[in-house]
Amino acid sequence: MSKKSSLGRGLDALLGGKTQAEAGAVGGSGPGVHSLKISQITQAAYQPRQVFAPEALAELAQSIREKGVLQPLLVRPRGDTFEIVAGERRWRASQLAGLTELPVIIRDLGDREALEIAIVENLQREDLGPLEEARAYQALLDQGLNQEGVAQAVGKGRSTVANALRLLTLGEAALRALDAGQISAGHARAILAQPEKDRAWALEQITTRQLNVREAEGLKREAKAGVPIKVNPPRTYRQLELDLSRRTGTKVRITGEDKGRVELNYASREELDRILELLGYAAEE
Repeated sequence: MSKKSSLGRGLDALLGGKTQAEAGAVGGSGPGVHSLKISQITQAAYQPRQVFAPEALAELAQSIREKGVLQPLLVRPRGDTFEIVAGERRWRASQLAGLTELPVIIRDLGDREALEIAIVENLQREDLGPLEEARAYQALLDQGLNQEGVAQAVGKGRSTVANALRLLTLGEAALRALDAGQISAGHARAILAQPEKDRAWALEQITTRQLNVREAEGLKREAKAGVPIKVNPPRTYRQLELDLSRRTGTKVRITGEDKGRVELNYASREELDRILELLGYAAEE
């Protein structure tokens, strides 16, 4: 079963099977679509997505200026205003575009229903970072669901939900690094596989040595005798890597100690030719 199909059925079920008929209307027309002033629409009390890239918002705003809002927002009544359930990115971009009114679908939803829909919509668009996803699942747990219930609500496997939630047990420094994109979810899981006392060390190794996930998974701090072992590349080579990177104009990695290898990265044939020329290599005619 594909991710898209399972999430799609989940969202249709949450909206009573009316998503396509209503959200497919262009420019706010169609059954169940209303027009609201932007001043009547408020930000969601809980928004799974925390990062809205300014460049992407500016691009969407330009598209909205040219073509309008093609998909209505989903909102729910909250007193005299209407709270966004799905579509906060469109709402933000519409304000940048100077719109005063937006097409909306109004649903009387409870907190848990609204949260489930917001999470599923973001997962369908692949808009959530690993920690945003984990925090969203935790918010559903806080609403009274167990892990199996969360998995069913968002169309994911229970193990996927459990693995995501495990990221929340990282230390503060690792959480900040993951949030900032300095490490990936794979790096984070490699850190969690370390003994707790070695996790800060593992994070330092990953970030300073720019390890990939497989290398991070192979980190081992202590030898059999319990004495700290040397790691590759040794710290003494770090400055040499930097010096060679500046000289060649490309990333350089040194692995090994008495024996090992030197890696130079290139992004094109022209860059490879430039590096070879710096090394004094000339191809035979």
